[in-house]
Amino acid sequence: MNVFDTLQRLRECGIVAIVRGTSADVLGNVLTALRNGGVRAVEVTLDTPGACSMIERLAQDYGDSMLVGAGTVLDPETARAAILAGATFVLSPTLNPKVIQMCRRYGVL
Repeated sequence: MNVFDTLQRLRECGIVAIVRGTSADVLGNVLTALRNGGVRAVEVTLDTPGACSMIERLAQDYGDSMLVGAGTVLDPETARAAILAGATFVLSPTLNPKVIQMCRRYGVL
């Protein structure tokens, strides 16, 4: 999926659920409930312990039915780790041109 497809899907979703501070053992139940409730995009904040592992698991288990992204991305190294884990979009609370460059390098919104 390219950045334009991802952006279009995010627009169609109308809402992005944010997973912050959730433990990995309840993550599947949370995502199943969100998906059953009609949510089609989820962001895991990278200040959550084990966030990249969670992104990887979610991308594998829910990637066909939901967009899985990374949030609270502060630097390019973290962006790369999230992208390699399977994030299809990256959100940052600050403007860091190097994060943008990293996302562009991998073709991720």
